[in-house]
Amino acid sequence: MCDDDNWSASCLDECSLTQLAALIEGASNLIAEQALEYAQTAFARRLDGKRANELRELLGAVDDFEGDEERVQALAEPAFTPDSPVPQSTTAGPPALPVNDDAAEAALAKVDVITLIELKAREGHADPRQLDEITELSLQLIIEAGRPWEAVWAGRLLLHLERLTGYGFVVDVAAVRKVDLDDDGGEEVEEQEDTLLPLLRGLAKRDLCRCVTGEGEPPRALLLGAIACAGSGEIRGIPVEELRADTLSSLDLEGRMIGPEGAMLIGIVIPLNAVLKNCYLLKNSLNVESATMLTKIGAEKGIMLSGMTREQTYSDFSSQNLRPADAILIASDMKFMAVVTTLDLGFNSIGNEGAKAIAEALKATAVLTTLRLNSNIIGDEGAIAIAEALKVNAVLTTLRMDANKIGAEGAKAIAEALKVNAVLTELWFGHNQIGDEGAKAIAEALKLGTAVMTTLSLAKNMIGDDGAMAIAEALKANAVLIRLVLHHNNIGDDGAKAIAEALKVNAVVTKLNIKYNNMGVAGQQAMQDAVKDRSGFELERYVEWI
Repeated sequence: MCDDDNWSASCLDECSLTQLAALIEGASNLIAEQALEYAQTAFARRLDGKRANELRELLGAVDDFEGDEERVQALAEPAFTPDSPVPQSTTAGPPALPVNDDAAEAALAKVDVITLIELKAREGHADPRQLDEITELSLQLIIEAGRPWEAVWAGRLLLHLERLTGYGFVVDVAAVRKVDLDDDGGEEVEEQEDTLLPLLRGLAKRDLCRCVTGEGEPPRALLLGAIACAGSGEIRGIPVEELRADTLSSLDLEGRMIGPEGAMLIGIVIPLNAVLKNCYLLKNSLNVESATMLTKIGAEKGIMLSGMTREQTYSDFSSQNLRPADAILIASDMKFMAVVTTLDLGFNSIGNEGAKAIAEALKATAVLTTLRLNSNIIGDEGAIAIAEALKVNAVLTTLRMDANKIGAEGAKAIAEALKVNAVLTELWFGHNQIGDEGAKAIAEALKLGTAVMTTLSLAKNMIGDDGAMAIAEALKANAVLIRLVLHHNNIGDDGAKAIAEALKVNAVVTKLNIKYNNMGVAGQQAMQDAVKDRSGFELERYVEWI
C-alpha cells in the first residue's frame, strides 16, 4: 500500500472491515499518515448511517444486552450518559475487531457522531463515571448528530455543567441562567401586519451574546441550544424553563409571531416532554420547513399543534389569514381527530403546500365528510394532490375548491379521481381557470356514470361553447346530477342550445344557473323551451357567487 505505485484509494473498496482495521493498525504503527487517512476514511464510509443492529452485524460484535427493552433504553439515553462502572454480563465471544485498543480507537476516528452514538462510543476527555462529574458538553456534537433536544436533558441532569461548546465558541452556563430572555430593551417597533421580529433582540440578545466567548457572532443553533439548556423565564411567550421542567400540559402560543427561529426552539424543548399534549402554534409566520419539523415531533409525541381538540366534530378555521405552515399543522392534528366531520379552511391563503398537507390527511381520515378549501390561492399542484386523496378517500361527500387558481391540469386530475370515487356528492369548483379543456375532462367523468355527484359548480371558469357541448353530452348519459352551476362563463348560443337539447332527455337535473354568459336571444329561447313544461325546474335568474 505504501510502496505500490499503482495503488489508489479505490483499492480499499474491496477490503473487508477486518482487513481495513488491520491496515489502520499497521499504518498507525508505521506512522504512515496518508495511508492511515485513506484507511480511516474507507472504514468510516462502511459504518456511517448504519443503525445499531447493522453495526453489530458488520463489526461481528457480541450483543451484551439482556433483552430488547434494555437495548432500546440504552440507545434512547442521552449521548453524554457515562458508561456504567459495572460491566454488564455478556456472552463470551471473539472481539469485534482483531486489533489492539489503540487501533480500534483509530479506526473510529472519522466515523460520524450519529454512528458513534449508535455504537455508544465516546469522544474527547476521559470518560466520567457519574453525571455529576460532567462540567462541559459539546452542543455542536449533539446538534450535528440530529439530537439537539439533548441540550434539555443536559439542563435537567447535569447539575454541575459549567460550559457548552461548539463552532469555536464557549458558553458560560451560569451566565445564561441570569439573562432576561424577554427583555427587548424597550425597542420601539412599528406594529404592522405580518411583521416578523427576530426571536432574540434588544438587551436579551446583547446579554446572551455576552455569555459566549469566541470570534464573531455565535451561530443561531448554538444560542438556541444554550437557551434550551439553561435559559430562564420565557422568550416571546415560550416558557423555556417550564418546558424544560416538563410541567405544562397545554401551551397557547397562537399569534405570537415566533417565526422559524421560535419553531426551532420549540423543536428542541418539546421532544422530551411527557406531560405536554397541546401546543397551539397557528398564525406564527412559520415556514414550511419549520412547520413540517414540528409535525414530526407532534405525531411522535401525540402533541396537538393547531388548537383543535380531539372531541371536536366541526373545525372552523375560515377567514383567519392562515398560511401554508398553518395548514401543515392542522393536517398533522387530523390524525388525532376521531369524530370531526367538517373542516372549514375557506378564505385563507394556504396555497399549494397547504393543500398538499391537507390531501395527505384526507387520505387517512375515516370520518371527515365536508372539506372547504375555497379562496385559498390553490393552483394545479394543490388540486392534483387533493385529487390523489379523493381516489382513496371513502367518506368525503362535500368538497369546496372554488375561488382558487386551478387550471386545466388540476381539473383533469379531479376528473380522473371522480372516475373512481363513489362517495363525493357535491363539488364546488367555480371561480377557477379550467377553461374548455378542464370542462371536457370533468364532463367525461360525468358521462361514465361512476361519479355520484348531485351538485356541480363550474361557474366563472372561462368555459366556452366547446366545454358546454361536452357537458351537454355528459348530461345525456348522467343520471344522478341534480344541480349544475355555469354562470359567468363564455357560453354562447351553440353551447346553450346543446345543453337545452340534453335537458330534453335528462329528467334528473332540476336546477341550472347559466346566467351571465354570452348567449343571445336564440340561446336563451332554447333554454326556456327545453324546461318550460318541467314542473319544479329552476332555471336560475340570479347571480350565485359559488
